[in-house]
Amino acid sequence: MDYTLEKNTVSVGSVIYDGCQEQPVDMDINLPDYCPDIQRILKCQIYPRITSRNVSGENLTLDGAYTVKVLYLDPEAKCVRCTESSDTFSADIVLKQPAENACVTAFTRVEYINCRATSPRKLNIHGAFSVCAKAVCQGQNEIVGNICGDDIEQKKNAFTVNNLVGFSHEQFSVDEILELAAGKPPADSIVRADAFASLQDYSIAANKLMVKGEILLKFLYMPDEENGMPQQMEYTVPFSQMLGCDGADETCLTDVRVSVAAVETEIKNDYSGEKTFFDTQMKLYASASFYKTAEVMSVSDAYSKKFDISVNAKQKTFESLVRFAGEDYVHKTTLSAEDNKIAKVIDVWNETSSTSAEIAGGRITFKGKYSLCVLAVNEANTPFYFERIAEYEYSKEIEDSGENLKCLAFINIGSINYRIEGSGVEVKTQMRLTAEVYRHCGYREITSVTADETKPAAVDKSAGLIIYFPDTGENLWDIARTYRTSMEAIKRENDIDGDTPQDRGMLLIPV
Repeated sequence: MDYTLEKNTVSVGSVIYDGCQEQPVDMDINLPDYCPDIQRILKCQIYPRITSRNVSGENLTLDGAYTVKVLYLDPEAKCVRCTESSDTFSADIVLKQPAENACVTAFTRVEYINCRATSPRKLNIHGAFSVCAKAVCQGQNEIVGNICGDDIEQKKNAFTVNNLVGFSHEQFSVDEILELAAGKPPADSIVRADAFASLQDYSIAANKLMVKGEILLKFLYMPDEENGMPQQMEYTVPFSQMLGCDGADETCLTDVRVSVAAVETEIKNDYSGEKTFFDTQMKLYASASFYKTAEVMSVSDAYSKKFDISVNAKQKTFESLVRFAGEDYVHKTTLSAEDNKIAKVIDVWNETSSTSAEIAGGRITFKGKYSLCVLAVNEANTPFYFERIAEYEYSKEIEDSGENLKCLAFINIGSINYRIEGSGVEVKTQMRLTAEVYRHCGYREITSVTADETKPAAVDKSAGLIIYFPDTGENLWDIARTYRTSMEAIKRENDIDGDTPQDRGMLLIPV
């Protein structure tokens, strides 16, 4: 005889891809006629960006473009010059299963770059970057919550989970025409454009998610002047966007992320013909995951009061989201220029960063590294470049603690402020540290329960009660199984609240 199993469903995020594809970069750059010869290369870097994501069946396609930019000194070694070359790329990724409704996070990572001047007017570039993606779809775990049968006794455990309701994602553009500040020289070319999206608020109503925030946009540009030094401009641009969120409501635990996928800028003339406007298009990617709290009952063991039964089961685990943790943090460090004495800082920026997090003793601790790239001028009025790796650690109290916790950490570098301090540079870096906190939930997955009706349980019915003296640490479940009675009946008979007979010399076992 087979028993019917009633199952509860726990919705979790199921990872169907998490990996990277390397993209090679091999090119020769010939300087345009209007660029001076190369005296010394200061900085060479690849700047890849993902412009579109498309999921079709089991295929994920990430299209984008990359730009190689080279900062160098002119023959007089007094002026910083910039040259660049661009190309496109496409990464085709095969997923484990069709995932039209998957949540896809994607980013690029520069692996290495070698740059050498083969002549005063020609550069040879060899390098690579990786296109990385993580695709998560809605997965299901089925947990037996009840076994139907009048003769069945069940051991049940209750635990709280956050069920994944669904995902929402949208790519959108924010277009702005930005003007140079008064006193700034007109722009000739863009050396670098950095953008950081800061989420300020979100709300859910009528199956829609409204996200609001601002973009911190920073330009390093070459002025339209002979022998001019690079100049900086910073802007703050607000954004808002509506996303669909079917099945979610304001009671959901919601994880919202907004990132800048690309910045495209064209320098425009003002009414007098001077190049004082940046016609800018910022491509943003917003994603959200929605969770609802539920209590799940799980049957971990069972026996029959009438027959010998066979319980087939296996041990399984899943990760249940506990909470989101986030903090704005300012990291301070001082960078040494070593042999150079800094007379002026042109710019400081970040290109790579990493973070991890762990929970212990009621605190969450973030640790990681990030790069700081410095373009400066020495006392001889000669531009030079150096970069350093800064390490940080930040800790704060957290409500959730205990065992079996795992953190998935993220870092976003925001604005970077600096000032000359002695022979070096004191830098203050604003960063947003966030973590998804998960708990490993283990359970015994019962797949089938079968009774052998030819083997009835051997139960002594000669008495209504049996006197039993339990050993130290013995639990009521095992005692009830031995005598084919119910644990609840033993509790009632002996006026016991817990699952173990605490400091009792004798138990009455009803049969």
